[in-house]
Amino acid sequence: MALRVAALALATSSAAFALPSASRPRLMESGHHDTSPPLWVARPIPITLEEDAEHEPLRIQIDAPSAPVRDPVIQSSVPALLSLQTGLNFEGIGDGLVSTTGSPFAVPFSPPDPQGDVGPNHYVQIVNTSLAVFGKDGKLLFGPVSTQTLFAGFGGACELGIGYDGLVLYDPLADRWIMSKLAFLRSDVGPFLECIAVSSTADPTGQYHRYSFPYSNFNDYQKIGVWPDAYYATYNMYPSAASTSVLLTRQICAFDRARMLQGQPASSQCGDVIATQLSGLVPADMDGFLPPPAGEPATIVGYYGNASLLFYRFHVDWATPKNSSIDSVVVAGAPFHQLCSGGRFGSCVPQQGGPVLDGLGDRMMYRAAYRNMGPYESLVVNHSVATDTSGGVRWYEIRDPAGDPFVFQQSTYAPDSNWRWMGSAAMDGAGSIGLGFNVSGPNQHVGIGIAGRIASDPPGVMGQGESIVFSGGGAQANTLRWGDYSSLSVDPSDECTFWYTAEYIPFDGASNWRTRILTFQLPGCSTSPDFAVWISSAQDSTIQGGSATYTISTAPLRATAAARQIQLTISGLGPGLTPSLTSPLVTAGQAATLTVSADATAPIGMVPFTIQATSGSVVQTAVSSIAVIDKDFSIVLDKDTVFLGAAATADVLVRVPRAFGDSQVVVFSSSGLPPAVSASFDPASSPVDGGSTLHLSSGPFLSPGVSALRITASGPLNSHSAVLHLRALSQPVATILFPVSHTTLSGTAQVSLSGAASVGTTLKQLELFVDGVKIPGAITEVSPATVGWNTQQVRDGPHLLSALATDAQGFHGTSADVPIWVENSNICGCSSDAGGWEMLGLAGLLAAIRRRTRR
Repeated sequence: MALRVAALALATSSAAFALPSASRPRLMESGHHDTSPPLWVARPIPITLEEDAEHEPLRIQIDAPSAPVRDPVIQSSVPALLSLQTGLNFEGIGDGLVSTTGSPFAVPFSPPDPQGDVGPNHYVQIVNTSLAVFGKDGKLLFGPVSTQTLFAGFGGACELGIGYDGLVLYDPLADRWIMSKLAFLRSDVGPFLECIAVSSTADPTGQYHRYSFPYSNFNDYQKIGVWPDAYYATYNMYPSAASTSVLLTRQICAFDRARMLQGQPASSQCGDVIATQLSGLVPADMDGFLPPPAGEPATIVGYYGNASLLFYRFHVDWATPKNSSIDSVVVAGAPFHQLCSGGRFGSCVPQQGGPVLDGLGDRMMYRAAYRNMGPYESLVVNHSVATDTSGGVRWYEIRDPAGDPFVFQQSTYAPDSNWRWMGSAAMDGAGSIGLGFNVSGPNQHVGIGIAGRIASDPPGVMGQGESIVFSGGGAQANTLRWGDYSSLSVDPSDECTFWYTAEYIPFDGASNWRTRILTFQLPGCSTSPDFAVWISSAQDSTIQGGSATYTISTAPLRATAAARQIQLTISGLGPGLTPSLTSPLVTAGQAATLTVSADATAPIGMVPFTIQATSGSVVQTAVSSIAVIDKDFSIVLDKDTVFLGAAATADVLVRVPRAFGDSQVVVFSSSGLPPAVSASFDPASSPVDGGSTLHLSSGPFLSPGVSALRITASGPLNSHSAVLHLRALSQPVATILFPVSHTTLSGTAQVSLSGAASVGTTLKQLELFVDGVKIPGAITEVSPATVGWNTQQVRDGPHLLSALATDAQGFHGTSADVPIWVENSNICGCSSDAGGWEMLGLAGLLAAIRRRTRR
């Protein structure tokens, strides 16, 4: 007999603020792949047009701050003397550009989305749906042709459908080119494709290995980065290309670079980020001669709220995909207000004689430029922000992006009342930062500007002046769209020359955009050292009569230093301290071991010294120190990895055994804690040969990820540290799929369960409970699953079913209660039997059960 229930009020819980984490990456195969004939022999394919030819990037909803935001890092002026060394300045793809076949280019879409990259011999530019190849002298060598031409003969939407948001990147590790675009046959239904072509040679007009990767939802606003273990991409995912507002997720994908370079079948791995206050993301894209350290995860960055940057680190494992993971960490920055957050369609940038233009302040701009300088790694990123009177480019230099990232410097570049936006930033081989942007105002047509800083400039200051390298001649009419980005890259031939492309309008009109390609250098780069030297440990210690060892590392920063011989010398050590090098002469990229010996006359205390690396007239230095001590200790952890779940605790035993000398007292500290995790030591200090217990505890909402905690014991003269890897786990999730709420059950009921574990662990088991009591035998190790329950084990009437999920580390998560009615005696006390008493009593009975089980 069915139980008729009119209404039932159930308790609900509220969720607190938590960092948005990424889902476990899932393996996805490519839809189709082949190898093309040379691009230069392909017959150009006309661009497939839509009814709506204006490609509006779909919006990302980020709430504006409730109160005015004071930006504390605005650069409100520029130096009077300009030091930027500009070079080439020539026409890119745009209205009227005569192709290599003699046909003038006709603008098919707005906006142009100007983007390009530079290799040893070519500059390749893509503007939305068209591509062209230029020589390094600015001469047009190929095109413009539609990006569909790149997929001639490939079939499907990559060749025959709608395709735009094209990108091109040069892979400096492989000397290859990567071109990509999104594509579909219909904007309202999938599949939606990511079309990627990887050149088989260094010639961008040659053959390409071509791939299509299908998605069931629309992969809008693709951004791609080159990394040693994969090509990484970010998307804003919408139900379809016809969607107007429903953002499903931000998606992060890795494509199997090694197989794509060989033209082999290749897969991808993708994870989702669901958040309401997170900007559009961009992946790190490698610049420079020195790759990231082996095994370093790729970094993906966005801004979060109005004062933080959020970093995702993608650890991809192609051999065992289930081991792949995406971790997150937040880094505090200066507060800001996104550009045009209150404008219609995000448009607020004024131009002389035309409508206000789109600001695209809801996303990071392209690229996230990564460079390994040897002693440190940097990631340079930017986005558009509002100031009190205009708009500016907020840029950051992030150090140690894949380890313990921190903002090394930041600034909002807004030196006057004009508006600067659509920025792109990068770092050259000398560690100087270039910045390109569009500039506009009520009394100024949109122009193209550049600025820059060198290492000796004050932190957070574009100290080398500004140059408006090209001024627009008119106003854009009939559309608010501009950009959607610009593109700055660094020439791999010298690691000094910046290549920049951006949009302008030659005269008043609609759909008459053009682009400009220009080059510039910052002072001192061409004469800066082309190799680096650094010491792996900044300080070591020894006793009188003992020694300490250091690793001195070197690396070429440009191709010119690949075979450079480097002479190493040591200076600054005082009496009683003698240095010895295993290899005083090394080739750039090699390491040497330095041993510093202390005799009986060496004074007790700290002694700094300098390593000098000389090659010809180029001299580089690194500074370190040695502590001569009469007592020492070591630090030992009882584990090197600890798992911590939400609202949980974990303990680590820290011991400090004596190495030699008299006893001393050491003080314990920790660094590198992720958000929502606290640490304390009991006791806070201890004599050597003793120790302490590190107590770790977490709040109820924990973002999953791996953090490297540094546990340090400090004595009067020296300190020692150990690294503890903390794997934070979110609570496992359990769900009862069937029965649904208010179902009547009898006999042996089949209950369907599902569960999921946090990134970083696996699901161990699911168990079924009734009224808070475990049901014997109702347990499964797979999900989803169906378990049998003999309902005759309980009395007839109302009950609460729940499921408990347990992960491999022993952490638990409980499902929501599902109220059900058990009826085995065929007398249920329904309204037909007792005048409707259950309508008055069911809620009270279930509440009593809930109170009893919770007690």
